[in-house]
Order: sequence, then C-alpha cells, then structure tokens
Amino acid sequence: MTIDEQLHEIALRINWFEPPEEMVRQPDRFLLYFMQYGLDTDVPFVRRHFSKEAFRQAIERRPPGILDRRSVNYWQLVLSE
Repeated sequence: MTIDEQLHEIALRINWFEPPEEMVRQPDRFLLYFMQYGLDTDVPFVRRHFSKEAFRQAIERRPPGILDRRSVNYWQLVLSE
C-alpha cells in the first residue's frame, strides 16, 4: 500500500461526508479530523508524514466545531514531548 493509499484509507474513516482526496489535499483539515476521530494504530504512520509543527499549526488554526476541548488538550500534551 502506498502512502497515498494509506492516507486515503485514513481519510475515509475520519470524514464520511467529504471525498478523501479533498481531505488529503488540505493538511490542516485532515489533521484536525485525524486528531478527533483517528485510530491509535494510525498515529505512528501519520506522525511520520506530518511534523509536530504541522499538528500544532492545525490546532492553532482550527475552526470551531471540529476538534473538541479534550482532544485539543490531549494533542497539546502529546506534541509538547
């Protein structure tokens, strides 16, 4: 499975109302939905392909309603390591 195929598969699981190709082309949006709905087993793969800074920027730029407060707190803690 290629990187694109893996990202496509993850995008299908985390966002059911938008084409996966759209999600993958929008890193902030992809990461926000991943941080909210992604599986623990996908974290190592996604972390290899997106920097801590990309995760942090996605959190900083998040629009209301995608990422709940608990997830924000969790990911801020994880990214501070």
